[in-house]
Amino acid sequence: MTVMPLEKQITERNHNALNISDDSRKQIREMNDDWLLTSDELDALKIIYPGCGDEKSLNNYRELRTKILKKANNKNFVCMLSSTNQGSGTTHVAVNLAASIALDHRKTALIIDCNNYTPSLDNYLKEKPKFGLSNFLEEDTQEIEDIIYPSGIRRIRIIPAGSKTEHAAENFSSEKMEKFIEMAKKRYPDRFIILDTPPIGYYAESQILASICDMAILVVRYGQTSESQIQTGIELISNDKLAGIILNNK
Repeated sequence: MTVMPLEKQITERNHNALNISDDSRKQIREMNDDWLLTSDELDALKIIYPGCGDEKSLNNYRELRTKILKKANNKNFVCMLSSTNQGSGTTHVAVNLAASIALDHRKTALIIDCNNYTPSLDNYLKEKPKFGLSNFLEEDTQEIEDIIYPSGIRRIRIIPAGSKTEHAAENFSSEKMEKFIEMAKKRYPDRFIILDTPPIGYYAESQILASICDMAILVVRYGQTSESQIQTGIELISNDKLAGIILNNK
């Protein structure tokens, strides 16, 4: 048996890591965005983009991106977005957070609609999706490619919620869900995953997802949320996962 010297092992590991990173960035550069929303359509949807007229929102989301990247030590992450109440604008924040990440041409974002009660990400797709997350977890399809759709925003992909199911909580707590998230995160080192979830104070699904994400952001509708509701949301996420609270007025 031949043992490779430690220094050579470290050099080889670093070399392999660099190759994986280079390959990932090449694939991201070559991502085929077969259709893209126009600037007028992005404005109508209130989605940020380089040069958009809403400079304040653009800068706010850039600042948010910078803070959570710093919290993650600039490594890719799984970030859950949840809220205290219905109608807090979680999906709007999730899409714009993804857009701010994808402003960097070396990075890509995947938004997963985990809200089986009031799914909203279908509205950002060009056509009604055939499959979504629930279909994959309940084995209507075995192919991950069947549930990933282009968003019309460069370098952003969406997984819709899928068919209505009474078993969303069981699906999210399954080993298949855990393996799926881990695989999606590891496949590209520069892919950032955002989970769009229902209000955490109302649904067990968000509490389950809080346990498998790397960090979580609580979205609070400005002027419509009590201090006790915010405190409940913080406790359900747990302080070690909570990356911050967003007061949303849009």
